[in-house]
Amino acid sequence: MIIPPPPILMRPVKTLKKSGGKIAIIFSNRLFLSKAVGLWTGSDDIEHTYTVGCYLHYCNGGFKDIEAEDLSTRKQKGNERVIVGDPLYVVTAVKT
Repeated sequence: MIIPPPPILMRPVKTLKKSGGKIAIIFSNRLFLSKAVGLWTGSDDIEHTYTVGCYLHYCNGGFKDIEAEDLSTRKQKGNERVIVGDPLYVVTAVKT
């Protein structure tokens, strides 16, 4: 599936939620390089969550309390907690 440009992609989001409603956009960093846009392939996971949050902020949909969370399953390995399986992230917001 090819994702349309952000303004077109986010257009229906503005009309989907009532005031106080919550939206959650869940994504992984897995992709097909030949299909992904440079903005996505040239950034890391933190920047991906920022990009999705910006889509919500700038879509004129009236969203507040935009937050991102790492939902990846992690396992302790020495002093680190490494991701097990695919990374998974969610960006949430509340409709004003």
